[in-house]
Amino acid sequence: MVGELKMLYPNILEINLSDLSFEIYESENLFDKYMGGIGVGIELLNQHLQTGVDPLSPENVVIFAIGPLNTYFPVASKTCAVFKSPLTGNLGESYAGGRLSTAMRFNNLGALILKGKSPEPIYFVSYEDGVQFFNAKPLMYMSPNTTGRIIREKIGHPGNRSVVTIGPAGERLIPYACATVDRTRHFGRTGLGAVLGSKNVKGFAIIGDQPISLESNTKYKQYRRVFREIYKKTTETNLMAKYHILGTAAGILPLNALKSLPTRNFAESYFEEAENISGEYFASELLGKRVACGGCPIGCIHLAILRERWEKGTVADIHSIAVSYDYELIYALGSNLKIGNAKDILKLIEAIEKEGMDAISIGVVFAWLAEAYERNLISPKDTEGELIRFGRVDDFLSIIKKISKATEESELYYSASKGVEELVEKYGGNDFGIRVAKLEPAGYRTGYYAIMGFLIGGRHSHLDNAGYSLDQKILNKPITLEKGINSLINEEEWRNVLNSMVICLFARGVYDINTTIQALDSLKINRTEEELLKMGMEIQRKRLQFKYAEGFSLIEAYQRFPKRFTEMMTAHGFLEKETFDKLLTIYSDEAEKRYTIKVA
Repeated sequence: MVGELKMLYPNILEINLSDLSFEIYESENLFDKYMGGIGVGIELLNQHLQTGVDPLSPENVVIFAIGPLNTYFPVASKTCAVFKSPLTGNLGESYAGGRLSTAMRFNNLGALILKGKSPEPIYFVSYEDGVQFFNAKPLMYMSPNTTGRIIREKIGHPGNRSVVTIGPAGERLIPYACATVDRTRHFGRTGLGAVLGSKNVKGFAIIGDQPISLESNTKYKQYRRVFREIYKKTTETNLMAKYHILGTAAGILPLNALKSLPTRNFAESYFEEAENISGEYFASELLGKRVACGGCPIGCIHLAILRERWEKGTVADIHSIAVSYDYELIYALGSNLKIGNAKDILKLIEAIEKEGMDAISIGVVFAWLAEAYERNLISPKDTEGELIRFGRVDDFLSIIKKISKATEESELYYSASKGVEELVEKYGGNDFGIRVAKLEPAGYRTGYYAIMGFLIGGRHSHLDNAGYSLDQKILNKPITLEKGINSLINEEEWRNVLNSMVICLFARGVYDINTTIQALDSLKINRTEEELLKMGMEIQRKRLQFKYAEGFSLIEAYQRFPKRFTEMMTAHGFLEKETFDKLLTIYSDEAEKRYTIKVA
C-alpha cells in the first residue's frame, strides 16, 4: 500500500472491531462526487448504518473523513466525524483540528470507518500498510491526555502522527462525552466519546509518512499562486487576525455590550463581571502560549497557565497546567454560571477535560441544576448534601466526578449525566431547561435566528448556519422573515461545501466561492459554482433524510422549546412566540420545496 499519494481518490480504511480485522480499499466515485468531509461522511454513514439502531450498540458506525484541501492549503485543517448521536438519538456530527487531517493525508486515508465492538478495551495504530491493535486495559479510566501521552510513548515515531483518545466519561457511556485530539482539540459535540467507549476503543493513532509530489498532484504554477493568495489573506489581512490575537474569546465583551451574552442559565443577557473573563483579560493575565493545528499559520489555540498549589505542599510547591480556553467554554462555565473569575473557569475546564466531557453540555447542565436548586425543584437530599449555587465554583467542582461516575442509584447525577433533556423529563423545569432537540446550545442570545438556527441545523449546532451572526448583521438593517430563513438555509448548504473540503470555519471569510473553485482547480478538481452549490444542497438533503428516518420531529423539538426563549431580552427586543411560529412555517415550506421531504 505504500506509494505516492493520490490526491483525488485516497483510500478508505474500514475496521471491524468485533474480530479486529481491517480492509483498505479505494472508492473513486464517492470522492469524485462528494469530495470528502461531511459529503463523504454522510454518504458512508447511510451505506453502513441501519436505521433505528441503538447509538451505543455495536451496530452504530463511526466515520472520520478529510477533504481535498486538507494539508494542501492553509487552514484546511479539520477532520469530520459522523455517527448516530447517543445524546440526541439522531445525526452525530463533529469536527476537530489538531494534526489528524494531516496524518490521514500522509497515510493516504480519505476516510476511516469503525464498525462493531471490540471484545476487550483496545487502542489501535494505523500505519500506511496496515493496522495494529493493542490492549488498552491498563489505560482504563485514565484521562484523555494521560492516555495520549502513553500511546505516543508506546508507538514512538516523531513524524506525521495524530492521537485521538477518550476519558472516563466515554468509557462510562455518558452521552455528551467527547474525544480529545492531540491534547488540545476535541470532537466535542453530540457524544463521539461515548460511541467510541461503547466500542471499547480507548483511543487510536494515525501515522503517515508517505511521499507527496506537488508536481504530479497539482497544476503546480497555479497551485503556488493560489496558495500564496490564500496565505496572504490568512496572515496579512483582518479576516482572521482576531483568532490569533484573542481567539474566539474576543466575543465576550462585544456580545455582552449587545446584551446577548447568556448569563445565569440564559435568564439574563448581560454579565456585570464580563471584563474579568474577557479574551482581553485572559490574554493579558493568563495566556501562556498559542499553538496551531497542522497546516494552519494562525495559532488560534490559546493556552492559559493555571498555577495550582498541592494541597499539603509548601508555598513553593506548585504545579503549572496548560489549559486551552475559548468563547464557548468561557460562556458555559463562566457567565452562564455567574462565575466571574478567570482562574475559576480554568479550574472547571481542567477538571472536565480530565473526565473527557463536552464542556458546553455539562456547563448548561450545571446551570439547570443551579436554577432547579434555587427554585427548590431539587432538594439537598437529591444533591446528596451538595450545594449547587450560581457563582460558586467549588459547588460545581465538587459534582463533576459525581456526574461522571453516577449510577442509577444516584438519581439526580445519573440524570445529569444524560443531559438537560433527561433532567427535565425526570424533575420538570422545562421552562428553564435550555436545549434544542436534546442538544445543549452554544452561547448566543442574539435574537430569533440564533435560536431558529439551532432548531433547523443538521446537528443543531451554532456552526451549522451561524444564525447568531445573522442576528448581529441585521441589527440596523431589518430583513423579512422569508429572507432570514433563506439566509440560514443558504449558509448551511455552503458550509456543507466547506465542510467537505474540510476547512476550519474560522477561515470561511478567506474561502469564498471563487477562492474555493481556484483552489480545487489547482488540484485538478474542476468544479463550477453551480456544481458546488448543488453538492451543498444534496448533502443537506442527505443529512435531513438521515434525521427524519431516525425519528426526528421538527414540530416536537419546537414544542419543547423552553419558555425562556420567549422571555429573553435581546438586542432585537423580546422574542415573541408568534414570530417563531411564522419562522417555523416559512422554513417548513421552503425545506420541503428544496429537499422534497416533509420536515414536520
